[in-house]
Amino acid sequence: MKKLIALFALCAAMAASLYARDVTISIGAGEGWKGPQLAVWLEDQNGRYIKTLYVTKKASALSWFLGPKEGRPESLPVWYHASKHDAKKSAAQDGSQKEIDAVTSATPKGGLVINQKICDEPCVIKVEVNASFDYNSTWTKKNSGVNGQPSLVYQALVPAGQKEELSFELIGSGSPDGSDGSVHKNAAGIDSAKTIVKSVNVTFN
Repeated sequence: MKKLIALFALCAAMAASLYARDVTISIGAGEGWKGPQLAVWLEDQNGRYIKTLYVTKKASALSWFLGPKEGRPESLPVWYHASKHDAKKSAAQDGSQKEIDAVTSATPKGGLVINQKICDEPCVIKVEVNASFDYNSTWTKKNSGVNGQPSLVYQALVPAGQKEELSFELIGSGSPDGSDGSVHKNAAGIDSAKTIVKSVNVTFN
């Protein structure tokens, strides 16, 4: 019995050591911040998904007001595909789903500050943001449905042992219809969506 308890303690200590860096991710609200959907997640340096750090409740629970039966996969397509979260129907409450539930909240009204733990190894933090009905002359009601302009993805490359504050950079947009999880480099025709967030930074505590 003592050996079993010691083994559990060792496993717990190893798991805790994987996520040993305390970070604060600050997302500043811009002029276009009007109840956007947001997801923040961690990847390894090879682009493999590790865990979700934050996601808005509507996007996680799929509780869309007057939403279509097929869901809203275009709301946060890069996160949905990376996390393998079911964007079209309520997913089973397995371990990964419960982990995501633990980091959800209603859409914040004026920016967001997230305190989380990340791994000590080199990694990538990504932020995806999207506002519904964000139409312009390129992304109209006729060609973009509820979404308007597609989601935008920001990222910060975090080296091992990083101590200085890092700013996120805009790296592209998500799939307009949610059909894939790629980050599309061409952001042509996207304007007001770039004003949803004013800045995204990560500090190391």
